[in-house]
Amino acid sequence: MREKSYDVVVCGCGVAGFCAAVAAARIGARTAVTEKYYMPGGTLTVGGNCSVDQFNNPYKAHNRQVIAGIGWELMQRLARQGFARIPDFDEPVRYPQQYGVKVNPIAAAAVMDEMLLQAGVTIYYGQPTVDVTVQNSPEGKKLHNIIIATKQGLCSLNAKVFIDATGDGDVSAWAGAQFEAGAQDGSFQPGTLRFYPSFSPVDQEDYVLDYGDNRNHITNMDTTDSDKLTQANIVGRRLLMQQLLKNRKTGDEVPMMACAPEVAPREGRRIKGRSVMTQQDYVSGKLYPDSVCYSFWYVDIHRDGCPTYHEYIVDGTTPAIRLSCMQVQGFSNLLTAGRCISADRGANSALRVKASCMAIGQAAGTAGALAAVNYGGLVAEVPINQVKEQLSAAGAIVPVAEQ
Repeated sequence: MREKSYDVVVCGCGVAGFCAAVAAARIGARTAVTEKYYMPGGTLTVGGNCSVDQFNNPYKAHNRQVIAGIGWELMQRLARQGFARIPDFDEPVRYPQQYGVKVNPIAAAAVMDEMLLQAGVTIYYGQPTVDVTVQNSPEGKKLHNIIIATKQGLCSLNAKVFIDATGDGDVSAWAGAQFEAGAQDGSFQPGTLRFYPSFSPVDQEDYVLDYGDNRNHITNMDTTDSDKLTQANIVGRRLLMQQLLKNRKTGDEVPMMACAPEVAPREGRRIKGRSVMTQQDYVSGKLYPDSVCYSFWYVDIHRDGCPTYHEYIVDGTTPAIRLSCMQVQGFSNLLTAGRCISADRGANSALRVKASCMAIGQAAGTAGALAAVNYGGLVAEVPINQVKEQLSAAGAIVPVAEQ
């Protein structure tokens, strides 16, 4: 088996993994990122959800932008080229989704490629993680390597620090980390299969908005079970086929339709960390010494057969995410990033949105790089003030107590 070594290996190149990899590499860590698709971006690109929610807290009196850094840099690069529409963050609130940055997914993937390469990240697209090796150490369990599947055969990637940004926390779960998944009764929120009516050219208003009748919700999608995921995706395409047949008229041209390659999940595993983000901490905006980034979205739990459960934050409070929620309990060199961080179900339903995952990814990548370069890969040994200073220097917004 071929073997390669890095300071930091990021598993998964959705928006969280992308920001983690760029952050780590810019600090100077030898960084690699793996991704099961041949395209970065996850739900933003492959999943067809082209609205990046949400960089601002519209209920704050001043300084409404609460997330910046690498994710915001991506939005600005796209906007300068005409591939993103950034809303007015000071516009009065009319509906929750109005502040999402609408982007062209193809351009987003291309610019993400550029940013990764410019930072010096080694990219492994189309080369999914298939196994892990764990060792015991005086500081706790240690992830020694991951195994990826390549066209040349299996390859071992060794690293001082690993960041699990797989969305469903696959790498952490395979390593033996504790986790929760779905609701206590075993149910999961529905996934969404997004589709578009034709391949013909459309203007930005058409191709960036994903609201309306261009999606099917697939009920109770268990993202921890490959057989159940297979069935969910079969059902999603079957529903889409039924809609095609319903609208088909004899003599019409063959209908063309673009469809995401898989049903995008809303929730998967929540990997247990050194702390757990609770719904109460989230909606109250509670700050801890290790709060390293902000999030802003409402508690949003979709339920089959009954209305979606919402809890809105309208008092100017801004939720803050702790670094210890990204540090996997019992492991010395493993972090999570994105929606698989340590949280209860309510908090997870809010922090899973893309802008928040970008901020979480940058924080995890920063902490991981500092650990790998200066602290022997021990993620809990990095002083929190160093993480915050590095994030601020890189243009991220770090939580501070309101004066």
